[in-house]
Amino acid sequence: MIRPKVFRLLVLLLGIHLLTFPMRAQEIQSLYFMRLPQANLMNPANHFYCNFYLDFPVIGSTNVSAINSSLTFSDIVFPGTGEYADSLITILHPSYNIDDFLAKLYKQNFIVPSLHTNMLSLGFRSKNLYFHINFSEKGTVFLGYPKDLITILFKGNESFVGGEADFSSFEFNASVYGSYAFGVTADISPSFSLGVRGKFLSGIADVSLKNNGMSMSVQEEDYTHTLHTDLSVNVSAPLVVEKDSAGNITDVNLQEDMDNPENLIHYLIYPDNPGFAFDLGANYRINDRFSLSASVLDLGKIWWKRDVNNFVSKGNFVFKGLDASPVFNVNDTTSLEDVANNLLDSIQTIFKPVNTTDPYTTSLNPKVYIGGTFDLTENVYFGLLSRTEIHKKNIIQSFTFSANASLARFLNATLTYSYSNHSFNNIGAGLSLRGGPLQVYVLTDYALGLIHPDETKALGIWFGINLTFGCKARNFSDLPLIF
Repeated sequence: MIRPKVFRLLVLLLGIHLLTFPMRAQEIQSLYFMRLPQANLMNPANHFYCNFYLDFPVIGSTNVSAINSSLTFSDIVFPGTGEYADSLITILHPSYNIDDFLAKLYKQNFIVPSLHTNMLSLGFRSKNLYFHINFSEKGTVFLGYPKDLITILFKGNESFVGGEADFSSFEFNASVYGSYAFGVTADISPSFSLGVRGKFLSGIADVSLKNNGMSMSVQEEDYTHTLHTDLSVNVSAPLVVEKDSAGNITDVNLQEDMDNPENLIHYLIYPDNPGFAFDLGANYRINDRFSLSASVLDLGKIWWKRDVNNFVSKGNFVFKGLDASPVFNVNDTTSLEDVANNLLDSIQTIFKPVNTTDPYTTSLNPKVYIGGTFDLTENVYFGLLSRTEIHKKNIIQSFTFSANASLARFLNATLTYSYSNHSFNNIGAGLSLRGGPLQVYVLTDYALGLIHPDETKALGIWFGINLTFGCKARNFSDLPLIF
């Protein structure tokens, strides 16, 4: 039996860092053209026009966002109809037709939450070079789920009798690691700049599911189920796997010393999984009005070798007599925790995974930015940005159009419109205020979501405070946000 305590620890390892340290999944696109110091995180060729900057530690730069490719909150909780018209109901309510909910799902779906806070970020100029230093801890979480899996959970397997349910897009990856980044931007000429950033990584905890193929067929004659799997799960966490004499897994527990909070804190602070990554970027000004830019981020890996466990399930598993009723049943009083534990025990029994302890590697999710700007006047310019994130079998694509203006020497603004997460309903905005060396900014790609959070597939806001020194007054078109 896999104990709930084990999973609570994995949640704790991730949660401590996701709630108190940075997590990066998707940056706010409105930042790219604002030419704030933090824009260098999206393109290392973007340098700041002040000679020195420092963001306030911890509170200096914070990005909070949550993305769902298919659903909004109002798709799950909504006003009822008929006798329930004066109440809010959920998709589990007996008066609701669950087919309406399933129709809103794509064949492949994903959920990506994110929280990003820099622990230390500063930069300074030396002649034609600009140096950047950024220390942070990061977490990446990606949950990909197929529509067929959700259909079985809510309706049972009757829809797949005589056919096959496809689970090949099921994916889960969660990783927490430290990043110590050092970058430099070089002005090769007045119209061309290059940037590079190296990042030393230190892995803390990881769960990585590799799905090479997974499906389930149901025979029409005798309801025999055949589960086809080619799965592997790699885990780097303080676990102990117990086996019987035949090598079958009988139990998974925490390491005994993890019950001591001091040992747990030591485990989090002193990881032993090295890694390296780098970012590249370039900016080119074609003429007085047009410019182009591009960057490639997060090209790198982490080598996991501390407290590693590998679980592999490959083959065809035939079983009969499976209960065809849905997992979530409104007339069932079983708690969600009991449902989850029963599912885990069933999965362990059916899959019979093979356990090894071989070190493994994980790759970061590369991101590609391609952008261009057009200066309409000295004070107004427009930008167009493409962002592509490559996540194993999934490609997350977005496009952003921005209008930017310097309204005064201390006030600058941006307005954006994006296609993202299968949605065109993404209007963003940003504002930067500066007084003396202090600069305060706030921006979002999902302004409508902040007003109506129940009707959006994504929420996100980026805000921060910078200290800037050595800023020379410039032409507004050269320096739209910092003076």
